[in-house]
Amino acid sequence: MNKAASAKSPFWVILFTFVIALLLNMMQYPEWMTYAKPDWVMLVLFYWCLAVPHRVGVGCGWLAGMALDVLYYSLLGQHAVGKAFVALIAVSTHRRVRLYDLWQQCILVFIVASIDIGFTVWVYHLTANTEIRLVFWQSALTSCLIWPIVYNVLRRVRHRTGISE
Repeated sequence: MNKAASAKSPFWVILFTFVIALLLNMMQYPEWMTYAKPDWVMLVLFYWCLAVPHRVGVGCGWLAGMALDVLYYSLLGQHAVGKAFVALIAVSTHRRVRLYDLWQQCILVFIVASIDIGFTVWVYHLTANTEIRLVFWQSALTSCLIWPIVYNVLRRVRHRTGISE
């Protein structure tokens, strides 16, 4: 593969994984999973910020959040600030987090997803006078449980496409 093609391919691979994550977020889930669906965009963003922090960072988190705002017809910037904060945490701690075992990373994903959900629910509460309930944090739990699968799939994608730090 020539240098020009290999230099452009990582960007498109990363962008493609974000598009897949956006589609998975927009997918219809069964009614019983309404609050328990994983935040695929947050998981993909968290992975790429850990794996290649010099390519995916706070700006990418902001753009991914803005895409969610547009797709969900929500207050512009609501998801963007949360995703930018997720990216900030991942980029600033990527060296340390990479050394964690997968189960320790799951705990960190739960904490980061809870903060992201907390911000989104808080904005919902302020703008739509929605009651803050514990059920909203089921998504953080499912995101935490699905993290090992997302991690291993994206790791394989990264290795096969030659994306390196």
